[in-house]
Amino acid sequence: MSPNPHLQLSDPELWDKARSGDLRAFGVLYDRLWEPLYETAWWRLRDEDAAKDIVQETFIHCWQQRATLLIRESPGAYFRSAVRRRVLNHLQSAAVREKYTRLSGESLPVLSHDASEKVAARELESHYRAQLAQLPEAMREVFTDSRELGLSVAEIAEKRRLSPQTVKNQLSGALKKMRKGLGQWLKIFF
Repeated sequence: MSPNPHLQLSDPELWDKARSGDLRAFGVLYDRLWEPLYETAWWRLRDEDAAKDIVQETFIHCWQQRATLLIRESPGAYFRSAVRRRVLNHLQSAAVREKYTRLSGESLPVLSHDASEKVAARELESHYRAQLAQLPEAMREVFTDSRELGLSVAEIAEKRRLSPQTVKNQLSGALKKMRKGLGQWLKIFF
């Protein structure tokens, strides 16, 4: 197969050929611009799939509208600008969905996790329970009241007939021991 003569053309020259329907020229432009455009989207979203979708949608839109798009200077700059606009639209629509979900008091359905996430969650739970069991009984009870039952310091003090300062000291000690005992697990998950 002979080398593609389009590879020698500049981006504006490729765009001019693409505007007149040259799919090979558009393909070369796509190959040149895809990765930097993906990186632009990914750095803003930190979501691989969404970044890929946005870049693909941008190329599709530009191909479909090629006859009316006047890009004279830099197709790369135009495409980057188009990707940024789509990223902003994506972020705004995600924020709007979250806002209305929060206002409606309804939550979105929980998505299922893959097997590795389930195994990791079980391992974390197991390590957490093992560390909890190693706490002195009074400290464990105060910690459980606070973290698992959601009781305030005042409520725990009343329930356990302790001073609020004793409850705070017990919680502080428990948190230090739990952090130390869970070590790397906290770094991974928190």
